[in-house]
Amino acid sequence: MMHDMCLINPPHPELVNPHAQDALGLLYLAAIVEQNGQRVKIINLSGAGRNPADWTLPPAGAYGITGTFLDIAMVNAVAEEVRRLYPLAPILVGGPVALSAEELHRNRINCIVKGEAENAIMYLLDKIKHDSHVFHKADAPPDLDDLPLPARHLWPGSTGGDIFIEGHNYFGGGTTTILTSRGCPYKCGFCASPALVSRKIRMRSAASVVAELEACVRDFGIHQFRFSDEHFTAGRDHAIEVCRGIMRSRILEHGDAIAWRASVGVRPNDLDLFQMMRGGGCREISFGVESADPAVLDMICRKGGPADAKAAIQNAKAAGMKTKALMMVGTPGETKETMIHNLRFIRTGQFDAVAITIFTPIPGSDIWENPGKYKCEIRAGAIRGLCLYDKSGRRRIEPTIDVEGISFEGLSEQMQAVVTAAECINKIGRG
Repeated sequence: MMHDMCLINPPHPELVNPHAQDALGLLYLAAIVEQNGQRVKIINLSGAGRNPADWTLPPAGAYGITGTFLDIAMVNAVAEEVRRLYPLAPILVGGPVALSAEELHRNRINCIVKGEAENAIMYLLDKIKHDSHVFHKADAPPDLDDLPLPARHLWPGSTGGDIFIEGHNYFGGGTTTILTSRGCPYKCGFCASPALVSRKIRMRSAASVVAELEACVRDFGIHQFRFSDEHFTAGRDHAIEVCRGIMRSRILEHGDAIAWRASVGVRPNDLDLFQMMRGGGCREISFGVESADPAVLDMICRKGGPADAKAAIQNAKAAGMKTKALMMVGTPGETKETMIHNLRFIRTGQFDAVAITIFTPIPGSDIWENPGKYKCEIRAGAIRGLCLYDKSGRRRIEPTIDVEGISFEGLSEQMQAVVTAAECINKIGRG
């Protein structure tokens, strides 16, 4: 049976854990297409590797491919293979990769969609029958409760892989990704989301979130979740209402029957908030610390400082949750003092794990658009989207920018020092 639409999650050959989360955007689109009476199939190539011979791409009336700027090469490769196999089938591409449209193979792709496509997908499927080259800016759904629940019944194979610290599993049955809100009130210089999604936070009702969690437990046996909101606690009252809804629901009738993790900023950070989250099943929190240098934060991200980060970690741990600090190295604004701040924070912090990434200027971010404003220059030939680790181990540490006031070699050395300290903490702890 040929499907009306085939939605494709591209290969992620460099990721250590390519199955850590399902492609939630595709699941929402699949639900919309199916709701409109059409047959849809999802193909997950995330762990399939680079060789098209290893991919299975069935015939369909149209194809949709998602991706981020990390996936440009693989999105292009999938589009090339679809075009080779099915020369007349229209191809749509969406997700954050739309911000890198100039690097996509436009001669193979019929439509590039920027923004949230749920309200546009059926219109676009009709439009590309008559117009072979479309760039469409999609309006965001104003009321997230109006969207159908993601079509998890169409996700091929097992659900998401390890999402918790040290690969811990609180329950069997896999994991899945869920959103309780879209948007974020902050406009961090390194973030491309403002170019895709309105900064106005749109929140689902607690009843809608609970209904989805209950469906996952009841219909799929899934008890572990990654809450993928940009900043789950940005709307403190909403976060509390979601947790209260979980505690009042059937989910916890037989004890702590779900476990979830969330990514948040370092404010708000009060103990009452974290106790409420723990009561609703949250086991782990990842905090966007970014840097322990106040000068760096003042330049790239004004959403709380090192003191807020320490308070947040302490209170989350007091509430009974594990914590992870998310930090970047090689950022605009770094000086020799930055390394001292970061090393002190890593060596004395109370968090359970720390994740370090190499700062990379993302297309659509303010730093990408206006590097001079941040006193840096994007290096020619920089590896955009550089993953610090791949399946072969840790990759070479190299800045993607030149920073005013510090040499390339000096920046490289202090990045190396911070990464090494983080690896020691993650490997042997603080004992």
